[in-house]
Parts: sequence; C-alpha cells; structure tokens
Amino acid sequence: MFDRTRTLLLTGLLVTVASCKGNVELKTLGNEAPSRRSAASFVHCIEAGTSQCVTQENVSGGWDAFYLLQWMADGSPVSVMYALPGELAAHEDPRMVQQRLVGEVERYANAVRGAECDPVDSMQMAPLIDKAAQLAADRLGRLGMLEGSLQVIIEGLSAEAHEGLDGGELVRMDCNYDPYRLYIATRQFDDGVMRVLGMSTMMPTALGGDIPSRDVVDERLQSRTLGLDNGPTPMVDGGINAWLPFEVELF
Repeated sequence: MFDRTRTLLLTGLLVTVASCKGNVELKTLGNEAPSRRSAASFVHCIEAGTSQCVTQENVSGGWDAFYLLQWMADGSPVSVMYALPGELAAHEDPRMVQQRLVGEVERYANAVRGAECDPVDSMQMAPLIDKAAQLAADRLGRLGMLEGSLQVIIEGLSAEAHEGLDGGELVRMDCNYDPYRLYIATRQFDDGVMRVLGMSTMMPTALGGDIPSRDVVDERLQSRTLGLDNGPTPMVDGGINAWLPFEVELF
C-alpha cells in the first residue's frame, strides 16, 4: 500500500513538472561590459536602498577632483571666483567628499526609481580628466583668472583625479523620465571588485555630454530633485548655449 501511494505521488509530480516545462524562462546576465553592469546594479540599488548603496570606503576623492575640474571648465565664472575656496576646503575633507556623493544619491533617489535608466555608452576616464583640466585652464586663461595659484590648483586636481580614476570608465545611462541622463564613474580595484565612485546628471558637451531638448530643460526646471518646483526659474550654467550663439560669460 505504501509503495503504491509513493508511486502515485511520484507520477503526479512528474506530470506537474512536465506541464510547467513550457513556461520556464532562463534569465542570464547580458554581455555588457563590467562597468556598465556595475552602473546598472548601482542604479537598481538606489531604487531599493538610496544612499546605503554608497561604499563606506573613502574612494571618491578622484571623482570629486574631476567634478571640480569640469565645473571650472563649464560653470559660471562668478561662481568659480567666489565659491572655489569653499569647494576646495570641502574637497580636502574625506568625510565631506563622501557626504557630497551621499547627498547626490539621496537627492535623486526618488526620481531614479521611476526613470527607467539603462546603460548605453561608456568612456575611459583618463582622457576625460586631461580634457577637463585643459578646458578649465583655457577658459580661466581667456577670462584673465588663471593667475597666482589657480594653475597649480588645476594641476593638483588633475593629478588627484588620475590617481583615483585611471583605469575606470564613465558610464552614460539614458532614462525615459527625469533626470533623463545619469553619468556614473566606475573602476575596478586591486581586489577585483568593481566600485562606483561618483554620479552626476549633467556633463559638459565638450566632455561627452549632450545639450538637452527644450522640453527636457523645462521639465527639469520644475523638478523636485533640483529643488526648483516651487521657486522662480533660474539661469542654469550652460543652459543658454542651446539657443543663444555666445558663451555665458559674454551674456
């Protein structure tokens, strides 16, 4: 009796497995480069855990240096003149550097959750660092600001960015909704682990970014992530270049 019952149960199990066989789907990892997979995993982590996805190690100094270089190359000259000392002071404090990245992730976490972002391109960081440093020096030189210690500051930031980011890649992710673009810096370390070192939603066109459409700009100016949903429309650095044929400092 026991053997007959066991036989019936086994037969029923086989029939159930056979009937479900047609519905089984095997999911495999794509053939994307490790940097792109890491960037996508970081975004998925943000969707679930916000700033808890930021590594606790102090490894973002190189990204912070690169970000300062591109700001000097593309940001408002007035803001560079008045804000640079404070920015450099914050850059010297590893805790502040970490808090910058945590703050950026926290600020965009809600928007990223529904943005549907996918990696579409990646660029080597080393050439981008050299280009950002050269653009910063050229621009500040044209404005007569490249005097005293500014050249030394640019060289120091460039060296620090290379130390922290060489061998890494900047992954561009396109999103269906605000913030529309994510730029995520990744690098594989000596222990073989690929880490995310920085994130931005904007990048100068000279460094591989693109000029957003007017519709995208209008929507972003009302974005809660930018803190502008209840405020007056500001003049955004670089935002006028898409429609007026002269540089912002000549406006």
